[in-house]
Amino acid sequence: MRSHMYGLAFAGALGLVAACSPEQRPEAADRPPADAAAKPTVGERASAATETADVKLAISMDKTVDASDINVDTNADTKVVTLKGSVASAEQRARAEAIAVREATGYRVVNDLIVKRKTE
Repeated sequence: MRSHMYGLAFAGALGLVAACSPEQRPEAADRPPADAAAKPTVGERASAATETADVKLAISMDKTVDASDINVDTNADTKVVTLKGSVASAEQRARAEAIAVREATGYRVVNDLIVKRKTE
């Protein structure tokens, strides 16, 4: 008799779990599917922060680019790396962009750097 009661309790618990699943709740119909409103996960945001650091480090390590006035921003939502600030020449601007493209695999690079000739 006891095993029969345990079996019924187990079956009832399974039914309760199924009834509480997201597909069965009425408010689930009001929400968009999980894929439709995909926001970046913590891992994706951490990856974007790593991309920012990697790009900034690679640009600053390049001896042909003065990275002292270059800001690197990475948007995890749009997978975009943006270069802002100024450099001394068009060559440095192009080189910084090439480095960002090389380092930020899977990201689109927007080069908003302006060329400002430094006065001595």
